[in-house]
Amino acid sequence: MRKPGTILLLAVILGALVAAWVYNRLRQQERAIDVARRAAAGETVDVVVANTTIPIGSRLEAGQVRMARWPADVQPDGALRATDAAIGNIVRTTIEKNQPVLQAQLIPEGAGLLSLLIEDGMRAMSVKVDGVTGVSGFITPNSRVDVLVSGSPDGSEDRQQRSKVILQNVRVLAIGKSIEQKDEKPVEVPTVTLLVSPEQAEKLTLATRQEPVSLALRNYRDEELVRTAGVSTSQLFAETGVRAGVAVRTAPRADAPGYSVEVLLGDKSTRQAVF
Repeated sequence: MRKPGTILLLAVILGALVAAWVYNRLRQQERAIDVARRAAAGETVDVVVANTTIPIGSRLEAGQVRMARWPADVQPDGALRATDAAIGNIVRTTIEKNQPVLQAQLIPEGAGLLSLLIEDGMRAMSVKVDGVTGVSGFITPNSRVDVLVSGSPDGSEDRQQRSKVILQNVRVLAIGKSIEQKDEKPVEVPTVTLLVSPEQAEKLTLATRQEPVSLALRNYRDEELVRTAGVSTSQLFAETGVRAGVAVRTAPRADAPGYSVEVLLGDKSTRQAVF
């Protein structure tokens, strides 16, 4: 037979567990009632929203943001409550019109922007590009490009030039210029900063030996990777549709000088052209 003290201890423990369960249930019901009451009442809070679409890299100005009422129960985490907290900061990502401005979307004034745009595991690498690419203006930050290089492969006996796509669907982080000495004078050289993996950075480093590299702009919806064999100078200037080793007979020009023979048939004479 159990002692009264043991039975009393078990009763106390059981009562405490039941009391804790009842308390938790009441708290859950209270929170549910509070959420329902706030939703029914339409409670809102003041948050900072974008007045217009704000592109990545912009420094926020007073006219780009405003205060707006936002449903309290669905306000985003990190939403700013005062415009002064947003003005002067740099935008890390594009913010659409009428969307709340979040603390995580802003970079404090004075902080470096480029390093914060580099995704985990990726690298930013700047390369010199050809003059046409540098001044045309069709490549902008956040564009997607393919990287092409042309040159003569090491160890090639014929030393003919080849062109090859070495990287595809690469994101452009920034564009700019660097200063180099040419003919004992400083000249501006267009550069593009690309977001690449470490393996792609190795390819790009080797490709810069054939400077300058060329960039081909992609459709932002096109993410397909295409396998290419490259093209050589001889292939570039080969006649279209002609197989190697096959002789082609071309028709003589109308103004080209030709030969003819005179044919005698009885008392008649005719002349036959020979090409």
